[in-house]
Amino acid sequence: MNQQFEFMNDALHVLAQPVTALRTALELGLRDHADQPAARQTFEDCLGLIDRLTQELAIFREIASLEPEPLLGRCDGEALLKSCVDEMAPVAEACGVPLHLEAERTEIECNGPMLERAVFLLLDELIARSPSGGVSVGFTTRGSEAQLELRPGIAPGRRLQLYHKLIEFAGGRSVYFGSDRTRCCFRSGKSLQLPIRGF
Repeated sequence: MNQQFEFMNDALHVLAQPVTALRTALELGLRDHADQPAARQTFEDCLGLIDRLTQELAIFREIASLEPEPLLGRCDGEALLKSCVDEMAPVAEACGVPLHLEAERTEIECNGPMLERAVFLLLDELIARSPSGGVSVGFTTRGSEAQLELRPGIAPGRRLQLYHKLIEFAGGRSVYFGSDRTRCCFRSGKSLQLPIRGF
């Protein structure tokens, strides 16, 4: 991790401490004024904002901790997606969300663990939104590129920055987040001369 990333990570850690202290103070205030509706509502609103701030800090911290130039290797895109879908299947089933996998067997140039992390986070958010048509994920090969696509799209927000960085650092290019889908491209194994490496 370079010095800039270390500094950012340290700064976010320092910020997290007073935010936690403020949350504790608000919880105590809420308890002490539980019998006053107006005060209780104010404390609850503030706690909601603190929770949002805590989530934002966690996202910034995760982005800051990403290795800017991870090693890329050759991996089986279909197997990677199947592994992610299989692990998220119980969560999707519990939420009543059908998961669809449509992936061609394709070798891609990527950082496997980082791509897995991106797909897990994307699937987790998509499943949590409980789309009526379910969630679909797949890889298709087009010439020297393999296209990863997840449907439906992701709502705008801070987490989009994290997803974008993860996909980009995983080797993804032409990353697109729309209301209907998330799409990006990877170099296909057909155009690679790299040895196959595990992830």
